[in-house]
Parts: sequence; C-alpha cells; structure tokens
Amino acid sequence: MNRKEDLKDCLESYKKQSYKAIEVIVIDNSKVNIGAAMGRNKGVDKANGDYLLFSDDDVVADKDMILNLVKFLDSNDHAGVIQPLISEKGKPSVLQGAGHAINLWTGRITAWGAGEINTSQYNGVREIPLCGCIWMVRKEVFDKTGGYDNEYFIPYEDSDFSIRVARLGYKNYCVGTARALHRGKKSTFVHPWVEFIGITSPERAYRVARNKIIFMSKHTTWTQKLIFFGLFLPAYVVVHTLMILVSGRLDILEKYWKGLLSGILYLLNYVYKKLIYWFMSWQEPVVQLLDPQVKSILDVGCGQGLPMLN
Repeated sequence: MNRKEDLKDCLESYKKQSYKAIEVIVIDNSKVNIGAAMGRNKGVDKANGDYLLFSDDDVVADKDMILNLVKFLDSNDHAGVIQPLISEKGKPSVLQGAGHAINLWTGRITAWGAGEINTSQYNGVREIPLCGCIWMVRKEVFDKTGGYDNEYFIPYEDSDFSIRVARLGYKNYCVGTARALHRGKKSTFVHPWVEFIGITSPERAYRVARNKIIFMSKHTTWTQKLIFFGLFLPAYVVVHTLMILVSGRLDILEKYWKGLLSGILYLLNYVYKKLIYWFMSWQEPVVQLLDPQVKSILDVGCGQGLPMLN
C-alpha cells in the first residue's frame, strides 16, 4: 500500500529505538503489490539478525518496544511469537490489540483489548493464541515453520503463522511492557456495516472472504470443518451479503463473492489432496496378507503385487 506519511512516522520511530542493534528492511508494495505474506518472506531473505520483527507500515513503536521484546525472548526459550500492547494511533488511551484468537468451530475472532480504554488491564505478560500487526520471533523458529504462507496475501497471514508456531510446541505472548501505536480506521473506509465485517475496500472484500476459508480449511479437524462449512459459513454469507447490499456497494459484493468462490476452490483442492494422501498411506488388508512387514500400499511394486524391499 502507498501510505507515505504513515511510513515516515513508522521509520522515524525505529530510528529512535533505545535498542540500537537493528537493521530496517522496507518492502515496497506500491508498484507491484505482492502482499504482506510474500513481502515479509522476501524481507527475511535479506535479514541478518537472530530475531525478526514484523511491522505494518502504519505502526509507531515506543522507543523501548524492541528492547522489551528482545529481553523477553532472551529469557524465555519456549516463547514463539511475541507482540507488544497496541493502541490506536492518535488515541493512545484506546487499546487496539492485546492478542487474538479464532474459534475453530465458528470462525469468529476474539480480539482482546480492541476499543477498550487502557486502565492497565493488560499490563504484564499474557500467553495468547495468536499475534498480529507487529510481532517478533526468533529466526530459527521462523525457519522451522517454512515462513509465511504466500497463499494468504493478506489478511489472516499473521494468525496462520502464529498457530503453526504454537503447534511446534512454542507459546505466544503479549508483552505489556512493550508498546506500539497502529492506525485503525484507514482512508479506504467505506461504510460502518461493511467495516464491521473487516472490509474497507473491494480488494479487501475478496481477501477477507477467501482467506477465512483458507484458514479454516488448514487448521480445523474434520468435525470442525463439517460444522463450520455446513452451518456457520452459509449463515455468514447470507448476513454479509445483506449488509453489503444495504451499503449500496455492489462492487464490494462482487469481490466478496469472487473471494468466496476462490476460497471454496481452495477447500475442495485441500480436501482432495488430504483424501489422496489418506488413500495412499492406507494399510491395505490384501497387501498385509502378502507381507506383514508392508506398512502401506506405497510399499507394493508397481503392477507386480510384490513388496518393495528397498
């Protein structure tokens, strides 16, 4: 995105950090928008540090933010992704984020602190399921995950990364001593009802609809998939369609439905690959009769009915 003034404020805040051993890598998405996920993967390719900090371009970091995040990682080997306490840019007394969670049955997002007045209720260190907007991770942990999933573009890319880190056995945290500001309402604001469902532009409508389906496809059990895609997603589609229609933004509705269809195609392809993998690794009873040592149908010689010995 091309937000020149926000970027200036952001970079200036990193120049003023009390922790000086940093390098700043800016990915320019203004001409060819490759998205947050791929852009950040490219940034990591250029990075030299042991710790990685990912930041939106409209973030202003407190001068001790990096120092406090580094201190926490230095003293907590089990920590995965960690984020600061985030407040509204221009309204520092109003919180914007202290971590979030996504219900894997309903797809609903819970964002702690969003819109709350800061009364020190999120001070200290709290374990959280998912991080977003601005966060730090060890380079070795990032490498273990394989990096961002480029399929997302934006949004849900941070949530996807956080949940994959947690499933490696690490814990994610919000570190209350680390602070940052982030612009909430963007200049692309279109309508209160549409913004309520996380949509601020036609392109965003496509990505929100599509990426929720991708996230739920990847991270839910088969039972959770049945409940979400059979019950909750249809209900969301009806409600969201009506809300967008009332706003009068047919261009957004068109993109929303294109995103839904793209997401459903991803789901079908995902399920197809899982079924093929399950079939190919299935312990075939007939094959087991040929040789009890055979573990799967893959161990059988092509067309010969003979176990592979090597």
